[in-house]
Amino acid sequence: MKPLPGASMLLALLLAAGCAREAEGPLKGVLVVYPDGEEQAADSLTGLYQRTITTVDPEPVFSFSFCSESEFTGSLRNRRTILFLSADEQGLPAELRGGGPVSGARDVWARGQRVFGTVIGSAGPDAVSDSLEAAYDRHLRDWLFQDFVSTSMTSPERMDSLAALGFRMDVPRSYATSEWIPEDGFVQFQRPVSDNGRLILSIRWVGGLEALDADGAVAWRQDMARRFFYDASADSVDRSRLEALPLSTGGMTGWRLTGAWINPHHLNAGGFTSYVLQDAGRSFLLDAEIFNPDAEKEPYVREGWILMGTFAVEEQDG
Repeated sequence: MKPLPGASMLLALLLAAGCAREAEGPLKGVLVVYPDGEEQAADSLTGLYQRTITTVDPEPVFSFSFCSESEFTGSLRNRRTILFLSADEQGLPAELRGGGPVSGARDVWARGQRVFGTVIGSAGPDAVSDSLEAAYDRHLRDWLFQDFVSTSMTSPERMDSLAALGFRMDVPRSYATSEWIPEDGFVQFQRPVSDNGRLILSIRWVGGLEALDADGAVAWRQDMARRFFYDASADSVDRSRLEALPLSTGGMTGWRLTGAWINPHHLNAGGFTSYVLQDAGRSFLLDAEIFNPDAEKEPYVREGWILMGTFAVEEQDG
């Protein structure tokens, strides 16, 4: 029996999809494809598109690389995030035409790929940066939750244990439990990020704490580190490098603190982000601290944002 034409077409599409390569390159990498002869203009524009976060030092968010349109061949098409710059819309790939000032498409040449395009001068830098940062977050989230989950790297038992404490957070099993003292309202998980570095994820909770302003949130974070972190009695928040922004999530309000911690006793420092969240009668401090001497910290601070973004308070009976 001959296959139906529609079935043959579907089979061909499935085979083609199955042959597509996985996107490759750094999670924070962006390949910028520019019109031939416009390398200097592309370099100037990416200076406007770049973002930084301050940990111990200001760190760039994106890692840009470049190629001209004529050079965009072979494995370059498999890059994880690609940004096309063009003098007019017709100079963009067909998948990106008619999509507004910053157009986007997925899986154009590889699975898990994000491709963007903009006509030079048609979009403000923030619009381009927002698109690139959303792609970076998606790549990191996929790496954390697809790779870890699909290879049994998360622990249902851990999730259930946290739920018994009145909240949930998806903590990959690559994080070892280093502190579990719910009677004092504190748990902590850690994972190595280098030979000498580690990412520390902590949850602190109390009842009856008065509403905190930004200074109060910083003081609570500092008290937590000094009380519960290993050999951290001299830890301090470096207020000269601190960003405190209002935060609202899951029906709770509070602060997002991003910056650096310092320890003059040990002459070391690192980056951190804290979410200080409060509602009636409950206060939670979620904290991701990175210690990675002489190496980047931005990706790990961002990893903390993603993991802390899975936090949810369990419904209370009565």
